[in-house]
Amino acid sequence: MVTAERPEDLVLLQVGSDGLVDLNALEQVFVTRSGGVVSLMGANNETGVLTDLRVVAKAVREAGALIHTDATQIVGRLPVDVAELDVDLLSLSAHKFGGPQGVGALYVRRGTPLPHRPLLVGGGQERGWRAGTLNVAGIIGLGAAADAARRNLGEEAERVAALRDRLERLLTLALPDCRLNGRRDQRLPGVTSITFPGVPADAVLAAMPDVAASEGSACASGAPTPSHVLLAMGLSREAADSTIRFSLGYATTDAEIEHAAQAVVRAVTQVRSSLAEADGPR
Repeated sequence: MVTAERPEDLVLLQVGSDGLVDLNALEQVFVTRSGGVVSLMGANNETGVLTDLRVVAKAVREAGALIHTDATQIVGRLPVDVAELDVDLLSLSAHKFGGPQGVGALYVRRGTPLPHRPLLVGGGQERGWRAGTLNVAGIIGLGAAADAARRNLGEEAERVAALRDRLERLLTLALPDCRLNGRRDQRLPGVTSITFPGVPADAVLAAMPDVAASEGSACASGAPTPSHVLLAMGLSREAADSTIRFSLGYATTDAEIEHAAQAVVRAVTQVRSSLAEADGPR
């Protein structure tokens, strides 16, 4: 979601069942509007689906608008080249690739015509964009973490993707009716969203306390409503409520994948059995 100065200035773009932005919907927006900023997630934090930023950027530029991407989920997991992506603005967060929490960065393409509206006023730091003493330790930590992540980025991405694929394979073999959400050939290596039909996700998570997973993104943890991401992709409320997000990273091991798969299968089976007993003859 995007923060806008006025609600009427905000247009939410639709996505398809694969989780990708509907380019036709984007082009229709520019039929009646010009300029502005199109802000897209480089990768969705629930499904891992990667936005084809180069294709979107072409349409945005033809309409005379700017393009921003939230690359928080990508940086440190996949190679990022701002020139290749052709974006005007890119934001990222250090904690996603081993850096300190609470530190981020904003890339602004040289010459980008942004109106000057400081986040905090009162000083000339950050070239007038944000007043306040610079967080030197945080900045250095972000840079050091980025450098460390860059050294084995390709190998690590392949390793984590293989673990993700193994988890999905084990679960789909043991639970044939489970469904993977989002486009599978265009996604992050370490995120998978899986629907277990008819089984409330919160009950499954409660039945496997030694496995860290979530009903949606960490940003929406504890939200009482189903994932707006899954609903936008066309899932029913019941299906969205039966979906669990698994996130893998540099610390994930083969043994943990095996353990997690077994725990999920046990938990889903246990919850289904309990639900069947509750719905049985009385």
